[in-house]
Amino acid sequence: MHHIRRYILVVSVILSLNGCLFVKQKEQIPPPVVLNPQPELVMSDNLVRSKAGDVIALLPVGWFFVELEGKAPSDIFAIAVNPDYTLSAVFSTVRKVESSDTVVGREGVYALARMSFARHERKTAGNVRQVGKTTSLKIGSRVFGNFEITGIFRQDSTAGAIPGPSSYGTLKTKIAVFESSLGNYYEFALVPTTISGKQLPTEEETSKIFRSILTTFQF
Repeated sequence: MHHIRRYILVVSVILSLNGCLFVKQKEQIPPPVVLNPQPELVMSDNLVRSKAGDVIALLPVGWFFVELEGKAPSDIFAIAVNPDYTLSAVFSTVRKVESSDTVVGREGVYALARMSFARHERKTAGNVRQVGKTTSLKIGSRVFGNFEITGIFRQDSTAGAIPGPSSYGTLKTKIAVFESSLGNYYEFALVPTTISGKQLPTEEETSKIFRSILTTFQF
C-alpha cells in the first residue's frame, strides 16, 4: 500500500512538471541552409566597412550611403538605401554582455540571434515580435544567424529622416547576425521603408537583395 501511494505521488509530480520534463528539452538544431556564394544581383564597388575594420560588404548597384552625421545610434556604423528609398540596409554592432562569449561559443549564431532580438525589444520598448524561427545560413565558411521581425512603430515621413529599425511599421525586416574573426558581433538588417511613398519591393525581390548582400560579407 505504501508503494502504491509513492507511485501515485511520483506520477502526480511528473504530470505537474510535464512542462519542465518534456517541453523544455533542448531543441535539435537543424543543419544550416547553404546559399550560393555568388550574388544574384550586380553589386557595386560601394564598400561597407566596420569601425574595427574586421567586416566588409558590398552594396547592389544604384544603392548609396546615408550620411549619419551623428543622427544614428552609436551601434550603427552604416546605413544605405536603394534608389527608391523603399529599402534600407542597416549595419550595426551587437553589444556584448557578461558571459556573451561563453553562450555564443556554446550555441553559436542562435545565441547571437537572441541577443539581437533582445536589442530590438529594448529599442522599441517591447513593441516587436519575431516571425518564424531562427535559422542558420552558410555561405562558404561563413555562418549567419537569420530571423525576421515585425512591429508597429512610427513611420519616417520626411525624406531627410534616417531609415532604420525604428521605422519599419508593420512590415517585415530581415536580419542576419554573425561573429567576426576578431570576436566582435554584428548585425545586418534589411528594412522596408515608406518615406518615398513608392511601391515596396516584393518578398521575392527583397529576399534576393538580402541574399546578394550577404554573399559579399567578408569577416
